[in-house]
Amino acid sequence: MPRLDKVAQIPKPKQIFFFKSCVASNKYPGIESCGKEALEILGVEPVESDEQTCCGGFVTFANVAAPTASMPAVARNLALAEEKNLDTCVLCNGCWTFLNEFGHFMAHNEEIKTSINMMMNMMGREFKGTSNVYHIAEMFYRLKDDIAKNVKRPLTGVKIATHYGCHYLGGGKYSAIDDAQMPTYMEELIELMGGTVVPYTANRECCGTGFTQIINGKDLSLEHTQHKLDSVNEADPDLLIVQCPYCHSQLDRVQQQLNYRQNTNDYQTPVIHIAQLVGLALGLDLPKLAFAAHISGRERLEKVLDKIGR
Repeated sequence: MPRLDKVAQIPKPKQIFFFKSCVASNKYPGIESCGKEALEILGVEPVESDEQTCCGGFVTFANVAAPTASMPAVARNLALAEEKNLDTCVLCNGCWTFLNEFGHFMAHNEEIKTSINMMMNMMGREFKGTSNVYHIAEMFYRLKDDIAKNVKRPLTGVKIATHYGCHYLGGGKYSAIDDAQMPTYMEELIELMGGTVVPYTANRECCGTGFTQIINGKDLSLEHTQHKLDSVNEADPDLLIVQCPYCHSQLDRVQQQLNYRQNTNDYQTPVIHIAQLVGLALGLDLPKLAFAAHISGRERLEKVLDKIGR
């Protein structure tokens, strides 16, 4: 059950700094376009910056660099939001973890903060630690009453399973709004939009994309993902909803790999991001959803769209 004290701390701002995701930008552009337009419908203007860079998570998760090497990147990105006096909204569990955890660490360790700002000052910037970082799924839950008022395509008759992702649930808890063991906020949003929640055994397990696995131990990664997808197949949902582009890529694209390796057609579940699901329910035009970038379950996805209206 969501921690309502944490939910109440999330603002309903007129503007928010919209932090773009490397994976979403390059693999699933519909995540960003839906995220921005959905927030606008809900009364929040997303503000972007061409100066934003990667959060720095990839090099750290892949053991390419020490965590301390990512801190200046985190400080610089958050400084962009601070300069606009805005909180930050992210689309990705990895971005959430790095901006939130490292931002909190630097803001609450004066010696580290001073050291980081020596580098920041060379760029003409300063990290103050004033921009709070929220996941877009958290923002949607905070704005759920507004979502309910603006549903244009009710998800009636659509069976939907969820995947939260370990970097959000297993990470720090400075703003996470739910219990890592049994979160329910996405399920609440699905039911609010008219969908039917489908439980499955491996619901809260990792997708298998942990960077050290997918890069240095691909077979282990694929084995873990197959276990997850087998559990999904048993539940037979129309859609699998994620809140992280990395999870999205793993669960979408590995289905094709497994079908090819095993000479089967067993894995055909459409995977979409929570921002796309909300955008779909709010009535966004299909080109904004960018489903053409998705690989698995295309035929089933088309049936869903026929059911709820295009």
